[in-house]
Amino acid sequence: MNKQAYAVAAIVDSIAATVRRFRPARVVTKPALMPALAAASPPRDPGMALGLAGSWAGDIALLGDSDRAFRTGLASFLVAHIGYTAALARRSSPGSRKAVVPIVAASSAAAFAFARAAGPLGRPVGLYALTLGTMVAAASSVRGPGARRVFGGAALFAVSDSLLGASRFVLTGRAAQMAAAGVMPTYAAAQWLIHTGFEASGDPA
Repeated sequence: MNKQAYAVAAIVDSIAATVRRFRPARVVTKPALMPALAAASPPRDPGMALGLAGSWAGDIALLGDSDRAFRTGLASFLVAHIGYTAALARRSSPGSRKAVVPIVAASSAAAFAFARAAGPLGRPVGLYALTLGTMVAAASSVRGPGARRVFGGAALFAVSDSLLGASRFVLTGRAAQMAAAGVMPTYAAAQWLIHTGFEASGDPA
């Protein structure tokens, strides 16, 4: 039942984020996402718990459209990714870190590009992108039954944030709307895959 509750919350919030007349409902649906995920997949690692808490705070902050709200959301999700990175690093295997360097290099290039596009918000955006890339790199080195889910979730998180950054700083008009419409579905799926995959990766193969 908890899994279904998270799926329903994610679907409803994704629709509300896209359809203007439903957007007022997001003051309920968006803050409900992380508590629903916690009920469906209770975090047993402190880093994963920090990731949930930071994500929840970020979800609430990003209900606003101002630069101040955006900065608060960035800071909250940065804390979340630090928690996720610490947890994922504890599940990594020394022989599985071949992808770390190219992922960090790619995230550095993305951080530079988005920092330039973000103007006055460039520094926090660049720092956030680097932190996100570090989390994705840590996810690539996880081993265990849920490792593919973890990496898939981390990659989707990067996709979601790239869509958010593109819709806010790069694109305009219809293209920006289309990018924004993809943010919440990919974000909700990313969180689900990271948490359920992490729990599975701790089980014996």
